[in-house]
Amino acid sequence: MGNVLDPLVLSRDHMIDANDGRISMQISAETKKISELLPIAVKTLKYVIPSFQRPYSWKNEQIEQLFIDIKDEALGYYAGNILVTGDESALNVIDGQQRLTTISLFFLAIGVKLKCDYPTDKTADRIAYDIERQLFIDATGSYDVPRIHLLAGDQELYSNLLGTLVGHELGRYGNRALFKRYKFIQELVDSEFSNLSELDSFYTKLMELEVLKVKVPELGDAFNVFSSLNSKGLPLTLIDLLKGEFIGAASLVNEPCDKTLAKWDKLSALLSGSEEDTSNRVVTQFLLNNYDAFEETANSSTTKSKALSQYQRLLSKKYQQGEDYLGTLLKRARVFAAISKVDDASFGDEKLDSKFASLVRLESTQAFPLLLFVMCERDRLELDDETLVGILDFLISFYVRRNIVLTPKSSNIRAKMLAAIREIGNSDLRGVRVFDAIRKSLIEISASDAQFEAALDQPVYDKNKATTRYVLIDVERRIGHAPLFDKGRRDSLDSYESINGGRSSRPIWSIEHILPEGPLPDWWVDDLADGDRELAEKIQDECVHLFGNLTLTPYNSELGQKRFSNPNDPDHGSKRDYRDPRTGSLVGLRSGLYLNASIPNDEAGETLETKAVWTEEDIRRRNNLFKQYALKLYNLG
Repeated sequence: MGNVLDPLVLSRDHMIDANDGRISMQISAETKKISELLPIAVKTLKYVIPSFQRPYSWKNEQIEQLFIDIKDEALGYYAGNILVTGDESALNVIDGQQRLTTISLFFLAIGVKLKCDYPTDKTADRIAYDIERQLFIDATGSYDVPRIHLLAGDQELYSNLLGTLVGHELGRYGNRALFKRYKFIQELVDSEFSNLSELDSFYTKLMELEVLKVKVPELGDAFNVFSSLNSKGLPLTLIDLLKGEFIGAASLVNEPCDKTLAKWDKLSALLSGSEEDTSNRVVTQFLLNNYDAFEETANSSTTKSKALSQYQRLLSKKYQQGEDYLGTLLKRARVFAAISKVDDASFGDEKLDSKFASLVRLESTQAFPLLLFVMCERDRLELDDETLVGILDFLISFYVRRNIVLTPKSSNIRAKMLAAIREIGNSDLRGVRVFDAIRKSLIEISASDAQFEAALDQPVYDKNKATTRYVLIDVERRIGHAPLFDKGRRDSLDSYESINGGRSSRPIWSIEHILPEGPLPDWWVDDLADGDRELAEKIQDECVHLFGNLTLTPYNSELGQKRFSNPNDPDHGSKRDYRDPRTGSLVGLRSGLYLNASIPNDEAGETLETKAVWTEEDIRRRNNLFKQYALKLYNLG
């Protein structure tokens, strides 16, 4: 482990000196399992997030990646470092709080699901009780003090979430980031684990996670170590190791090292994108998908922990046979870049490229091996443009339904994609018969029409915001024929604008809740429920995230909590009639979007110009219309 923290040298399970020439400090570094960091039997150990730390800030993407890594890897997966100072009764977490908090939320989601779905099962009850003891300390004998103490802004919510495990009522925190992340974790757990055995297996993997716990005596020491961990040295990644294997394998056929390196650098450049990717995430993703698509013979997926040994064997075989395998990978990487839209890579076909962009927006990573295989083997499989577009349209519909229903599980999708590859690759299927094989394989596990329709009657926004936005744009374009953009105006529905000095971006058109999220102003309580706040909040809870309450706008922050219509300030005080202060153009709900044409009730003789209030009845009426749109657009038949 010395290369990880150079010049600070850490030795497992030993106290050692680290000396930079000015100071000397005692550092303990030991590998711990999560079962030891969050111990069942220890009643007093707690972790405190110091006040100088930032609040919990992980996004869904980081949470999902950790979830997938834990689920797919073998027992004993290494989950990173945790840097602490203080004594065992209250350890200050200097580094690792995001990961530690996320893991605790995984435990919580499992515990809640066990209690809800298996209330009389002894095994479920045992695991749930163990989770209680992991997440709470027993200083008072009542298991009501969380073992992890977050910053003040998060602690109240975190304590409330943990309290649901021991029978406390869930509070109203719908707009808080931590609450949204926990709901996302709940959805992951619900969608991926359909029985007690799967839950138990994932719980075991969580308990067996390994973490390097680095402990120093003083806060100042912690900052020195933190600096070393994050800037002076980085552990070798899978890509670093594979790069060495490629160079070694090529040398077996006397290929000069600089020639191999040039090919590798080309491959890395193709997949690096416009942002710095120090972990070579996309290159890793490509190599895993390449192995699944072309080298694996079973329907199981390779993992980061298996990839090194698998590629070692493969490269030795390929180069002994005289194949320039890195050259083959370079060709496939160009295809993968266009599939995954790395730095806007393209196939040069506008229709195909738009379909692949849609699949990326729908988070269809399980389909990447199949797409890589199909596009690389297109000529051999005799796939014309029409058949390819048909395959991609089918996959788009499949993923819209999957992301809204949360069925099937990601692992099942991946297995079916790989099964389709094996069937096609080991047969003489060509042309439309390839499409038929893919469709047959996936329809077996796809959400049914009845499941899809039922899910569309439920809140969709919190399930998958990206898919919700995709559907809204798709309805505007395909049902409404994008009337706002027909007359010489560029369709900007998928466009992004730079923010934070160009360091990041956001969509110009974002989702607008007509009935707003968050605490309801009095005018909304009056319009919704004649001043009955309890009833208004009940309606909001049930309806705010339905498709029927959603539209698109580039003026989300300006519309905010504004009243639906406001006779006292029609131009700027209402969502219906809001005008751009600079141009005077109608940019609120009267913007001209087809999505907004269904806001008034035609049967009641309403128009958008005259409609005065927005009610629960309106939301459910409009939701039924959107449900019919979705059933039409995403039909798998």
